[in-house]
Amino acid sequence: MEQTEKQETAARPLLCDRLLLGITGSPAALSMPQTVLMMRQSLVGEVRVMMSAAACRLLRPYTMRLFTGDWVYTDTHRPHGRNLIPHLDLTADIDLFLVMPATANIVAKAAHGICDDLISTAIVASPAPVVLVPAMNETMWRSRAVQRNVELATDLGYTVIAPGIGIQLTDLRAARGVMPPLEHILDQLISTVAARKREGSTV
Repeated sequence: MEQTEKQETAARPLLCDRLLLGITGSPAALSMPQTVLMMRQSLVGEVRVMMSAAACRLLRPYTMRLFTGDWVYTDTHRPHGRNLIPHLDLTADIDLFLVMPATANIVAKAAHGICDDLISTAIVASPAPVVLVPAMNETMWRSRAVQRNVELATDLGYTVIAPGIGIQLTDLRAARGVMPPLEHILDQLISTVAARKREGSTV
């Protein structure tokens, strides 16, 4: 049985060769080590990781480094290896830029082209498709400001995957605002990558 499962995993096509992951300061960031490990095992050839300052307060960059097997870039802009300008070097040859979890703050920055930290600057610099996976409390998600920013980000060509229903940390009630199941996210990512490949083949 174990051998069969390994064969199925090996036969599964990659989502993409190079994925850049931006992690921002939602408590959902705590789920990212296992998510990245799963992606590395069967879905993505290479995962590069950026973390916002707020994300670093929830999750240590060293922890993500253990799970990614590579350097993790933060807002200190500390160069590593050949990547002296991370927002350009790390986006130059990627297939997909996934911002997950995406706070209301990073959604607003993407919608308005604000470049005041590493992840927001990388979003504007990315030649690859950008996918935002918001995670926030329901009141924030349903606010007119956030919904307007989601609309603006979508108009700019970014893909925004709407949050699902889960338990809020503030009052432990079920509400919309959590990241949707990973299977749903992966379906959206596969569609995004496939669409970009079709566009490239028609140029």
